[in-house]
Amino acid sequence: ILDGSKLSKNILKDLPRSQKVRLAVIQVGNNSVSAKYIREKEKVAQSLGFGFQLYKFPETIKASVLQSALIKIAKDTKNTGLLIQLPTPPHLPLQEVLDCIPLKKDVDVLSSQALGLFAQGALPWLPPTVKAVSILVQEAKVQLKGSRVLVIGAGRLVGLPVSLWLLKEGATLTIANKATKDLSSLAKQADVIISGVGKYGLVKGSMVKKGAVVIDAGTSVEQGKTKGDVDFESVAKKARYITPVPGGVGPLTVACLFQNLITLSRLRKYPHGAFD
Repeated sequence: ILDGSKLSKNILKDLPRSQKVRLAVIQVGNNSVSAKYIREKEKVAQSLGFGFQLYKFPETIKASVLQSALIKIAKDTKNTGLLIQLPTPPHLPLQEVLDCIPLKKDVDVLSSQALGLFAQGALPWLPPTVKAVSILVQEAKVQLKGSRVLVIGAGRLVGLPVSLWLLKEGATLTIANKATKDLSSLAKQADVIISGVGKYGLVKGSMVKKGAVVIDAGTSVEQGKTKGDVDFESVAKKARYITPVPGGVGPLTVACLFQNLITLSRLRKYPHGAFD
C-alpha cells in the first residue's frame, strides 16, 4: 500500500514554521466533498502555524460579482496563495474565474497562464496533484519512460495536468474519458492506472493486470463515507502497489499544496522576476 498519509507527514515536518504565509480558499456553494477538503487544508495550515482564510460565496452568485471579488482578494498582500475549490457551480465560466488568480498566487496551477508555463516546463512549482502522483510513482519504483500508463478522466485537477506531466516523463500514455469505449480492455494493458473521476467502484479487479500500480485520485461520498474510483478489495489482490482512499493521494496533495505556498512566498521576494 502506498501510504499517502505517512508520506505527507514527512513533507510537512520539513516545511519552515516561521514563514508569514496565508492560504486563501474560495468556496462557491456547499459541495460536501469540497467542504471536507477545505477542512483538511485548514487543519494542516493551523498545524504549521500558517494563516488560513476562507471566503464563501453563494451558489447562485453571478460570474461578474465573483470575478470582482476574486480580484480584490488576490490584491490582498496578506494572501500568499489563492485557490478556488472545485467543483464550482455549472453556470460559472470556469476558466474565466480561474484566470482571476494572478500567477504568483496560483498555488493550484489552474489559471491559463500557470498551466501554460507548466506545460512548457517553465514553472518553478508543480500542480499539487501532479507532485503527489510523482512521489507515489517514485515510491512504487516505476520507470515511467516506456511504461504504459492509463489516465482515467481528463479534469483540471487530476487528468489534464497529470497527463501533461506523464508525456514529459516519456510514458506511453492513454487517456480515457466519458466517451471511451471498452475501458476494461485499456486498463488490462496498463502498467500504471491513475484514476481521477470521482465515481465509486469504476476500476475493478477484473480490469487490472497482475503487478500493475494503481493510483486512486478520485473522491466521492457514499453513505457518508469517502470513497475512491477503485474497488480496493478486488484490485489490491492483483496490484503490485495501490493507494487507499482515504489516506492516499488526498493528504499527499494537501502537503504538496503547502510546499507550493512556501515556494510562492519566496518568489514574492523577487518582485522584478519572470513571474510578475
